[in-house]
Amino acid sequence: MQEVTTQIINRTYFHTQRVIILISILIFFLQGMPPNRPKEIFINPTGTYDLKSDTKKKDGDIYGYFGTVKVKLLQNSRIAMSFYICKGAPSYNSGSFVDTLNYHDNKVIRIPEDDPSCKLVFTFSKKEITVVQQQKDLNFGCGFGHGVFADGSYKKISSKIPLIEDQLLGQ
Repeated sequence: MQEVTTQIINRTYFHTQRVIILISILIFFLQGMPPNRPKEIFINPTGTYDLKSDTKKKDGDIYGYFGTVKVKLLQNSRIAMSFYICKGAPSYNSGSFVDTLNYHDNKVIRIPEDDPSCKLVFTFSKKEITVVQQQKDLNFGCGFGHGVFADGSYKKISSKIPLIEDQLLGQ
């Protein structure tokens, strides 16, 4: 009987050691794995967005930044975008573009051919676009007019498919 008890104890010890080793190996491998991130919810960016900023009208002039972004989803990973930003009075310096861009993880990155130091990042949510602009030349970066910056939040004002045209030229 004592021999049977000793065998049971030895087997239990052996199995416990195997379980501990297996758990240690599992922990080792799990530590090197990236965290399980929830998938981004796909946002259909189609619509028209207006820059949220303080503008004031005085004697027929508009003071402060104003702008519009128009977006049409072409495929799940491609969009057509029409962009316009204006610095307002007294200079009314502005910038605009029309482009077809890649759309991934609810973001668009535009690097203009005429200014590769410029990077415009458009991050879409259900209600707005957040735009961040980076460039070397603070005076004429991104092909925009003197001192024009696109940074800001653009509120979605319509989900209808917009006409994609150069908003500065109306073409």
